[in-house]
Amino acid sequence: MPSGKGIIDYLYGLERHGIKPGLERIRALLSVLGNPQGSFRSIHVAGTNGKGSVCSMAASVLIDAGFRTGLYTSPHLVKFNERISVSGKTISEKELIEAAREVKAASKKAGVSGTITFFEFTTAMAFLHFRKKKVEFAVVETGMGGRLDATNLAAPMVSVITNIALDHTAWLGSAIKEIAGEKAGIIKPGVPVITGAAQRTALSVIKATAKKASSAVYVMGQDFHAEGECASFSYSGLSSGLTGLKLGLNGGHQVGNAALALAAIEVLRAKGVHITAQAIRKGLKEACWPGRFEILSRRPLVVLDGAHNPNGAASLKNALSSLKKKRLILVIGIMSDKDMDGILKELVPASDLVIATKPKGERSATLPVLMQAASRYGKPVAGVEAVKDACKKALSLASPTDCVCVSGSLFTVGEAREYLLRALAEDSFTL
Repeated sequence: MPSGKGIIDYLYGLERHGIKPGLERIRALLSVLGNPQGSFRSIHVAGTNGKGSVCSMAASVLIDAGFRTGLYTSPHLVKFNERISVSGKTISEKELIEAAREVKAASKKAGVSGTITFFEFTTAMAFLHFRKKKVEFAVVETGMGGRLDATNLAAPMVSVITNIALDHTAWLGSAIKEIAGEKAGIIKPGVPVITGAAQRTALSVIKATAKKASSAVYVMGQDFHAEGECASFSYSGLSSGLTGLKLGLNGGHQVGNAALALAAIEVLRAKGVHITAQAIRKGLKEACWPGRFEILSRRPLVVLDGAHNPNGAASLKNALSSLKKKRLILVIGIMSDKDMDGILKELVPASDLVIATKPKGERSATLPVLMQAASRYGKPVAGVEAVKDACKKALSLASPTDCVCVSGSLFTVGEAREYLLRALAEDSFTL
């Protein structure tokens, strides 16, 4: 593996092993590596939506509190390196190569080189990199589910389950109760749990799992609250409160995500971790999470949001409705294994024009299938095969008072972001 590109090609080659829930391979691999996940304290975050936002805000607060902080999230938008960062700095090409070489050698020694999955391999890389960089805290996002997720060998000081909705049903189950059980699998003995889950069924599963583990459960809306908008909101917490908070992220739903992050930070403070109110304020304001209601331009308004399930699409629709723009032009590309109709049902009726597109990759829904599904809602639908060409068409049709929103998948958003940042910089769009 002589180069960064060679590393990435090798990693994606591991996808041939598919998704294999289970902890046997990752446990064997991490054991050979000396269990690097035990070298740092952590916050472990699971849930259907909002995981990345909660992770980014919690990590930003920890960084401003003076801790060397690791952040492991997935998927990436443009470049693989985005998945692994330390105190805001993504893993370098050299560090990527070194970590991959060590993990590859360890996988052979552990006897799992022929079966290790892409996500298991990259999780081991992240934990190894964090140990090398002497990370004090890591904020770790699950890939899918929780109970059998490769990240579940971390030993957190606090666990977060953002919410529960139908997603990844082929792997996690087709009912809220089943999915909640998988997400609740991150709960560790005696480790407090923060959750934004609202359904009675989901909450009962989480509370029952926590009770067996002798873990305290803190529920958003019951034990802690947040009110207001991103520009100014207040937080009433487990033992303290803050007012006049500002978020670096956009969208009203992010206030709820901020509350989850703040409750997790409160648990750390209660355990003796020194985090000042000033660090909290600054960390929230500086938090950045690209591709999640990210505004790239104001005239026209260009918004990117990787809503990839109906719950996320509903949050996006609500956020867009508050913008009061003349027209909404929706550029959308969806993975074929997602709830396409559920996503379209939320976003298409709220749009004035839909441009269907197809991000790269075999999992992407084909243009004819997506266009046919989108056409059921009585709005004009056009089809443009390449994401960058779809964005180009949308911009050409948009007036300065319109909104162009790219959504449906983080893969769609990633391709769009790469193109739009160049296009907006070259042309006379207003930030």
